[in-house]
Amino acid sequence: MKKIAFALIPLLVISCKKEVPATETKTDSIIVSEQSANASKIDSQNIEIKKDSSKNSKIDNKDEATEVKNGEIIKVVDGEKLPLLIDEKFTDKNQKLILKIRNYEKTDLKASVLPKNNNMNIRFNQIKTPDGKYDGPFGREISYKIPKSGEVWLIIGKNLMADGDLTGEFSVRVE
Repeated sequence: MKKIAFALIPLLVISCKKEVPATETKTDSIIVSEQSANASKIDSQNIEIKKDSSKNSKIDNKDEATEVKNGEIIKVVDGEKLPLLIDEKFTDKNQKLILKIRNYEKTDLKASVLPKNNNMNIRFNQIKTPDGKYDGPFGREISYKIPKSGEVWLIIGKNLMADGDLTGEFSVRVE
């Protein structure tokens, strides 16, 4: 019996150390679907965002375009405004925030979700890169390599695998 146990232990250790391929994407229970032709979602490519010559760490409502529909808060900001801090509030347990960053030209993205109540159930569910690929889920912080410049989406919502408050105030910091 001891010989069998000693033979199985190295196999278990080796199998636990197996690396996940970089191309593998994880899926989550929150799915972002592509917009249909008759959907009246905000078109982030056709929104004019006011440009300011100074870089503020906190953006004003005049520097962003916001739409709320079917539990989704969609905010469109200009990548030239980075770094930025956005304050938001979930009032419903099924809400999510889609932060669309236009003209993102950096190769690395770093962002954090900062809830006012540490017990709030909130995280980065997915990221959509300019090449149209989705990845996620993540935690409250994300550090991600962006393959090319363009529009990046950060999708923030609840974690279905955790407990906690589903409503409350939070901030999103993007660098």
